[in-house]
Order: sequence, then structure tokens, then C-alpha cells
Amino acid sequence: MKNNHPLQAGFGRTDITPALGVRLGGYGVKERPAEQILDRLHATAMVVRKGDLLAAVVNLDWICIEEDITARIRAEAAKLTGIPELNISVCTTHSHSVPNTLNFWGWGERENAYIDSVLPAIAEAVRLAQEDLEAVAIGFATTESLVGVNRRGLDDKGNFGFFGDPQGSFDPTMTVAHFKSGQKTKGILVHYGAHGTAMGCNRLVSRDWSGVMKDRIEPQIGAPVLFLNGAIGDVGPRTNVIKRGTRLSAGGGDGIESVREVGYRAATDAIRALVSIREFRSDLPLDVLVEDIFLPYAPLTPLDEARQALEKWAPRKDEWGHPMAEYRHNQAVIEAHTRPLLDGRSFKQTLIRLGPLAVIPMPGEMFAGISLRIRENSPFPYSLCCSVSNGSLSYLPTREARHRGGYETWVGRAAGPYLLADTIDDALVSENLRLLGKLAPTAE
Repeated sequence: MKNNHPLQAGFGRTDITPALGVRLGGYGVKERPAEQILDRLHATAMVVRKGDLLAAVVNLDWICIEEDITARIRAEAAKLTGIPELNISVCTTHSHSVPNTLNFWGWGERENAYIDSVLPAIAEAVRLAQEDLEAVAIGFATTESLVGVNRRGLDDKGNFGFFGDPQGSFDPTMTVAHFKSGQKTKGILVHYGAHGTAMGCNRLVSRDWSGVMKDRIEPQIGAPVLFLNGAIGDVGPRTNVIKRGTRLSAGGGDGIESVREVGYRAATDAIRALVSIREFRSDLPLDVLVEDIFLPYAPLTPLDEARQALEKWAPRKDEWGHPMAEYRHNQAVIEAHTRPLLDGRSFKQTLIRLGPLAVIPMPGEMFAGISLRIRENSPFPYSLCCSVSNGSLSYLPTREARHRGGYETWVGRAAGPYLLADTIDDALVSENLRLLGKLAPTAE
């Protein structure tokens, strides 16, 4: 039955800035306590409603989010708002200058005390967004943006070094949606993919480049920007930091100057897209589809190989980063061999359709090839694949990248005994296209 109720939207924001001393995430550095708050961290929520159907999209200025924390946020927000738990998607900015919110062997345990302290504020952002609900009209636009660059550039010996590769694959499409109630702007959605690493490895708390982008846009429009991070797995910020003489860094930048240059570039592109919008529509459908998708595993490492590897890495088992990850991974493999072996796992997928736009969560750091394939074949003109959303299963690489190797293809060993299959890109593309087809046989 057609839902003829008016489309409503509301936005809410709360502060989730940590106390000094919290351990910052990313980079695999053992001692990295926060020493200065450069800018405040936020939970930004958008709630949409059409009749009895309610859904929410939340962005956190976090590095990652795991499935158990997603479930807790959903439950807390549902208690305050009545929004069904699985109709809530939680995405992260993936800044590397924020508290560590991910358990990753060799990279440190997550900051559970911090997470516990801000869960009520995250749920409150959703409540504020629901309280802000008003009938809206929405305009959409895209633009090509060079904020990001492929970060898997090779040196003269064929080694990866987080160099920018201007000829490498990345997703250049920036998508914006402008929500208006009458002549008043309710909020802006911006979707784009690039690692939040322009700040580099220091001890400052920052939202990184996406924070600068939001701060440039929001005072002009008088409303919050909800940022959704796209394909980041093989995409870094396009900095002007010279690395090894002739190459530009697409990994860590050199502090606030890199953050500003990348953030202002993003703001320029987003504003260009926003001012190009000429049509706003209020007669848009809202739909939510929740269904399991299957994510295949690679075969578990043979028991004898795992035992040999455990012995090899034992002398370095307490060494931060790769050595600790290898030791703990092979420990977990040996333990996994005591139970029935698995060929994959299910992931509870939540797709939210807003007229011609679909929000597609990805539980990890998705490579650009996955986003590009889904967009090319999706029934929706605006298909927003969002990295590290509703879960974090390490990197989600393409088969080509898996064959070539590099950091992104082995670091999943820090997350558990099983690695995702080489065909994980095909699985994510086919499973999500299947659901998108169900969601909108005729997308508008």
C-alpha cells in the first residue's frame, strides 16, 4: 500500500569529545594518549519519517564501530525514540585522531570506559533529531571531487608505501542532499570516501578533514552537516606532503595544515554541488529493508601451518603491530580448529531508501571498486556505500588488490582466526544489489 503521508526529516547533534589521556586509535602506536583537544567530536543524527515508518542514520566522529557497540547504540536510541532498532544505521568518520573504539590485536584494546560514557549522548542525538522532525523537500546533486586519491602507490621495488597514485582507482563522486522545510534548511548530507588521516600520527583530538569541511559549510546554511564516509579502503586524503623526495603522501598528513587543505577542498566541492541544486521534492518514498547477507570466509589456515607460525612469532609476541597480530591470529586459528569450521558468516544489513537515494552500510573499510560497481548497477541514482558502518570487519578489498597484497590485505589477521574470502568484493556487490532490487523495483 502506498504511503501518502508527508515526508519528514530532523537533525540532532551532541558532543562526544573524550577527556585527555584517552588512547587514540589508528597507526599501531602503543603509547598515544590524547594531549590536546583540537576540535570537539560529535554524534550527528538524521531521523526520517513517513507515517508510521521511522528510520535514523547516525554519524560518529570515531575511527570504527563494532557490532556489539552498534547494537547497544540502537537499543539506547530505540528506548528514547521508539524507532525500531534495526532501522538505525550507525556510520563513522574514520578519523585517526579520536579514541580507539576497535579491538585489534597489535593495535590495542578499545576504550570501553569512553564508549560507555558517551552512549547516552549518542542516543540523545537521535532523540533530538526526532524532536526536530518537520515536513521537508529534498534536493540532490553530485560533483567530481579530488579530495581523495588512491593510496596504494608503489615504489621502484614494487612495495606499497601509502603513496598517492593519481592513476589508481578511487571513487571521485561526492553526493549531497539538501533538506529544506519551507525556506529553512534543516540539514545537509554529504557523502564522500577518503581516509581520515590528514592529521597524521600525533596526540591531538580532531575530526580530521571532514570536520573542517563541516565547519566551513554549517555557519553559512545555519544547519548541521551529516557526513557519511564512502569508499576508504584504498583511498587516502590527497595531501601536499612530499614523501621520499618525489611522491605525495596519501597516508598520514603533517598535522593541521594537511587537515585544512583537504577539508577546504572538500567544502569547496560540497558547496559547488549544493548551489547547483534547482529542484526540491517532497513527494518522495521512504523505505527500509533489513535482511541478512552472507559474507564468505577464506579457508582456515591448516593446523600444522598455524602451529609453525605460532612458534615463529612467539619470540616477538609482545611486539606491537604486525608481530603481535600474527601471534594472536595463529593462536585463534589453533583454537578455531577445535570447533566445526566455518565457510562464512551472516551480517544483518539495513538499507534505507529516501526517494532516489539509498544508504548502504558496509561493515569495514571498503575498497573503491566495490562502491563503483554497486553504483554502476544500482537502480538508485544516488547509491551511498558507507564504510565502517554498523560493524568493522577490517578491510573489504577487491580481488585484484588481494592478489597484489599489501597492508590492507593482511591486517585482517588482527581481528580473528578467519579472513574474508578473496571473492568478498563479488559477495558484497551481488548481495547488496539483490537487496537494492527488492527495495526499489522502480527507483525514483
